[in-house]
Amino acid sequence: MSNPKKQADARRRQFIHLQNDTDQYWMDVLGDTLFHDLNYYDLFTRMWLRFNDANDTFHKSELYQLMPNVSQRTAIKYIQIAIDHGLLIEHVDPDDLRSRRITMSSDLKRKIELFLDYSISVFETLPLPIPRQQRRNG
Repeated sequence: MSNPKKQADARRRQFIHLQNDTDQYWMDVLGDTLFHDLNYYDLFTRMWLRFNDANDTFHKSELYQLMPNVSQRTAIKYIQIAIDHGLLIEHVDPDDLRSRRITMSSDLKRKIELFLDYSISVFETLPLPIPRQQRRNG
């Protein structure tokens, strides 16, 4: 890992304020402080990344892998809370009646996209760094 360019304290403060603004927007858009937890951020944004028109459902067991910082037991609880609040929708898998399939509610998908659009607009005030992958390959 290379050392980043040293930044002025004013720039660091600006970044903290921008990050706090996006954190607040996450809570505002989801409408419940319960979902402020970073593990929900991991789950919802990673689901969104894998979401496409051809594949909008996940096996319930797949979702545990999208929450790498908690145990499977804890992930099960988080996922159930999101289901109970209507953010995730649970269906019986038609190919295996013992299995469950999960999809994002259309409302959650819309909220994640609002959050992403807001975050992009906030962070556009800062220049984006070159991703590490491109620095190594470039």
